[in-house]
Amino acid sequence: MMRVALDAMGGDLGPSVVVEGVVAALKGLKDVSVLLVGDEATLKAEVERHGGQDLPIEVVHTSQVVGMDDHPVAALKSKPDSSLLKCVMLQKQGLADASVSPGNSGAMMAASLTVLGRAGKISRPAVAPVLPSLGGRYILVDAGANKDEKASQLAQFAHCGAILARETFKIDRPRVALLNMGEEEEKGTEVVAETYQLLKNSGLNFIGNIEGHELIKGGFEVLVTGGFTGNIVLKLYEGFGAYISKAFAPTMPPEQRAAFDNAWCYEANSAAPLLGINGAAFIMHGRSSAVAYQHAIGIAADIARSAVHERIAADVKSLES
Repeated sequence: MMRVALDAMGGDLGPSVVVEGVVAALKGLKDVSVLLVGDEATLKAEVERHGGQDLPIEVVHTSQVVGMDDHPVAALKSKPDSSLLKCVMLQKQGLADASVSPGNSGAMMAASLTVLGRAGKISRPAVAPVLPSLGGRYILVDAGANKDEKASQLAQFAHCGAILARETFKIDRPRVALLNMGEEEEKGTEVVAETYQLLKNSGLNFIGNIEGHELIKGGFEVLVTGGFTGNIVLKLYEGFGAYISKAFAPTMPPEQRAAFDNAWCYEANSAAPLLGINGAAFIMHGRSSAVAYQHAIGIAADIARSAVHERIAADVKSLES
């Protein structure tokens, strides 16, 4: 049975929606248990209120919460009994197979690096959400964990994304693309142009540069970019999805509306893994709903079960940091 440790106190909407989502998830998952981490009295009351007493849920008490405004590294020292840090510690101690937090993403990154460490020779971890396109879903690396990356680090992101894509999409040779301002290999910044050459000779199924207008078109399974640009892409997607949902989706036939919601609603792909961590650590939106938590439990369990972090460590062992 896969054990998922979930920071039940870090989200914007409070622990009630967390427990609601967990209960819904576990009613449909037969090989997953959840450790709800946070205030014991509050969480036990919510579990009972949502009818989860007979489900494989364990409450792990903590007395502190990392706030969104807390400095990521300082929070780990000033709040050693936080729900966020405890989730990662449970994984380190072998009591959980995955750790998930909707809280301070910088603190989750810092906690994962400090407690779990890096996978093999990975220089920097990357956040890897799944995004939709007309050509199918793809993995974006990096979506905001880093800035000012070197070309060698972007190349590592590509390897990490390809490994996750093979597992997630069941494709032997996922297509890897590099986000750039033009198709020519010399385009872009010096770092991006150097990254092109590294990917060209990487052994990956590298299909070259793609421009912004090709994001929705698709035709690739992994999109490589720096964290600064990647975060802008992610937020643009979220805003575009919300716009279409309000402006056009209400007039869609029910089947089309369901397909749109499944593709564009972030809740369906609500847990983004930190690739390059020596373990299975995940970041969620602070505003995550009960539906988002419901999906996140299954995503975290599946990726943890496939031991993606071990495959990443083995694949990049010959790459320079």
